[in-house]
Amino acid sequence: MPHPLTKTAAYTSLQVASTPDAMLPPVVFYNLSSLLDQPVRYENEPRPFGRLYDIGASTQTSYPLSSCLDIAPHRGSSHLMVPWGSVKLMTRKETVITRNNDPAPTADFWARRDVLDDQVVDVSGAQVLRVNDVHLIYSENKLIFGHVEVGLRGILRRLRFERPVAFLAQWLFDYTLKDSFVTWRHIQVLSPGGVPGGVRVAKMSDRLADIHPAELADILEQLGVKDRQVLFNSLSVATAADTLEEINPEFQRTLVSHGEPGRVADILEEMPPDEAADVLRDLGPDAQNLINQMEDGAAAEVQTLLSHNEETVGGDMDTNGVEAQTGQTAASVLERLRYLPDDVKVYNLIYIIDEHRRLKGVVSLRELLRADPGAGVETIMNDILVHVTPDTPLKDAAREFAKFGFPALPVLGADGQFLGIIRYDSVLSLLAAFLKD
Repeated sequence: MPHPLTKTAAYTSLQVASTPDAMLPPVVFYNLSSLLDQPVRYENEPRPFGRLYDIGASTQTSYPLSSCLDIAPHRGSSHLMVPWGSVKLMTRKETVITRNNDPAPTADFWARRDVLDDQVVDVSGAQVLRVNDVHLIYSENKLIFGHVEVGLRGILRRLRFERPVAFLAQWLFDYTLKDSFVTWRHIQVLSPGGVPGGVRVAKMSDRLADIHPAELADILEQLGVKDRQVLFNSLSVATAADTLEEINPEFQRTLVSHGEPGRVADILEEMPPDEAADVLRDLGPDAQNLINQMEDGAAAEVQTLLSHNEETVGGDMDTNGVEAQTGQTAASVLERLRYLPDDVKVYNLIYIIDEHRRLKGVVSLRELLRADPGAGVETIMNDILVHVTPDTPLKDAAREFAKFGFPALPVLGADGQFLGIIRYDSVLSLLAAFLKD
């Protein structure tokens, strides 16, 4: 949720707590909207030569610092870019600069172009916000990006309705309009559309990786097409894979079809095969191109799933069921469970297979823990098996789940060969209907 802060609190959040009040430098609080389009003049010259069009910033610190200005001259069409070191004075009425031949540095983002009226990500609240104004702190000739304003007051101020609306709200409803700020430390500016000097999106990845994949999916679904793709492309392969599983299928197809094929193939390899198959199922010819770029083992598993009708168990089968061989002991199986890969979702049911991969029985994790460490799995397994086949309709599998309450069912081929499992969450919507009845 946005964090409402007063201007005093906003400045305090940037201070070193031990600094004595008497030693604090003079501080002025500006709103970006009050500085833009104000006159700019050279020092010792009485008349302005242009207007302040934009403010560029560096993201080398938690709170970005202004690094350059974009000035629109009164005469001529080319904008003048000047380094922040040229700024002598900045007020709400004018900006005064010195003549300086030093080139302006490349800005990490531009306040007007990339932030104002645009969307940013609040990485603390895991939400997308529209920026109505930017709260700036001017001290010791440094301009610090302190907060973004996301409330109604920022819009009213820019429309020049702030005072009359605030007066009426107080008079009629005894309500005081409040500033709604989010501290810049929690803000991630999105890409400005690939133009030179834009945000270096690689800096996003570490911050976004700390957000839960479901929350990242919510963020992506709130964004426009361009920003959604840029943000998704900035994620690490592992984070992108986890997030893609949580995204609405319509958005999944868009992200995958507009991504770089090699990277998308890497993301699909990180996903459970059944999830990857769901993503690829409706892509048409593009799906085969992506499968061709996947590693052979992962590609073969996905191809197998895609060969089955999506309304059958084979189309949603999970090939990462936990297996154990006949002849193994309870202790050896438990030891193997410690090293299961992260993509194994059902680990409390262990399927016992013979040398021909025929399913012989199933044992639960609880039974393994209770068994004598040296006991053979055949002596503790349950050999009365409920199973389905790849051609079993999902609705029939849902009926079996509703009847027995298992977290997963084994999927067997025609010769009893163990192919994988079908998880209850694969038929969750159908299962709800059976439970309701």
